Amino acid sequence: MAIYRDKKRGTYFYSVYVDLPNGERKRYLKRGFKTRAEAKKAEIDFLYNFDVEDEENITFGKLADMYLRWYEKRRKASSYKKIESVVRVHLKPIFEHKLVKDINKRNIVRMHDDLLDTLSVVSAKKVHTVLSAIFNYGIDLEYMRINVAREVGNIDMKENKVINFWTIDEFKQFIEVIDTLKYRAFFMTLFYGGLRKGEALALTWNDIDFKNNTINIDKTAYFRNITSPKNESSIRKIKMPQHTMNLLGELKLETANKIDYVVFGEFYDHMPETTIDVRYNEYVEKSKVKRIRIHDFRHSHASYLINQGNDIQIVSKRLGHANTSTTYDIYSHLYPNAEDEAIAKMEDDFKSADVIQISDYM
Repeated sequence: MAIYRDKKRGTYFYSVYVDLPNGERKRYLKRGFKTRAEAKKAEIDFLYNFDVEDEENITFGKLADMYLRWYEKRRKASSYKKIESVVRVHLKPIFEHKLVKDINKRNIVRMHDDLLDTLSVVSAKKVHTVLSAIFNYGIDLEYMRINVAREVGNIDMKENKVINFWTIDEFKQFIEVIDTLKYRAFFMTLFYGGLRKGEALALTWNDIDFKNNTINIDKTAYFRNITSPKNESSIRKIKMPQHTMNLLGELKLETANKIDYVVFGEFYDHMPETTIDVRYNEYVEKSKVKRIRIHDFRHSHASYLINQGNDIQIVSKRLGHANTSTTYDIYSHLYPNAEDEAIAKMEDDFKSADVIQISDYM
């Protein structure tokens, strides 16, 4: 075991020799570490996960478990839970006891077909992405030489995205049946702020600025845990209309309201998501509006802003998107045809002039 400096690249690498059961002595090498300490840690991780007995015959289930241990130590808890669920629900039932060296391209294509029988295109593609990541991990640890998932490629299909949302009239019909201040304030905040449900549940009174009518969003709730938001762009401060701030003010007066207490809950514990779902379903049924997901309040907010003629940059900023292209990809169909508007304005330039038909010159 040794750590070396790659003078040409200015980085470090580890080199380990392992005696295999068949009598061979195999060298394992990995490059590209910025510091000696990083290389040493990677070497220790490799040796910790390495199993001589199974080196040549490791099963997918064992490799997936190793990947999940690696992933859990380096990623957010919320991200880990999603990946773990994909492995447990979709990948292990297919490949758990199969040797990774025996997984071929036909297996991957067959997996695609099976997934598309039960999942949306987007969800099926996510499963493929996780599988490919596990195979890349296996290549890094030299359990396999090629990534057959990458060679086959992800599912070559596009899903026709249907975005559900409420108009302002539909939202008013819904909100009118809610007679509980806490839930009325919660759903008003979602509709007029465009927050994700987890972002709203993570709010504390310290995040509510009644003087400037703003809400600070810098965390999210996931399975009762408070974590950092989805990405850096999700950290934002948004202005809110006075009517929603008034509701939040009333809620603050009704509840224990230390600055680090949650807004929608009691003390440090936010409302259970299952309870919110039950109450939401009751309100939808009572108001007789079409059913949308709670996440679709976010789409409703975007639609509301777009219909008011707001610039896409405003929409993008309030939703916490990294760039306006993300916003446009999702909501482009809601924007009026910009070219038609441009031509309409050109028509106004010479309204008083005689209109000459092209046929007059022919």
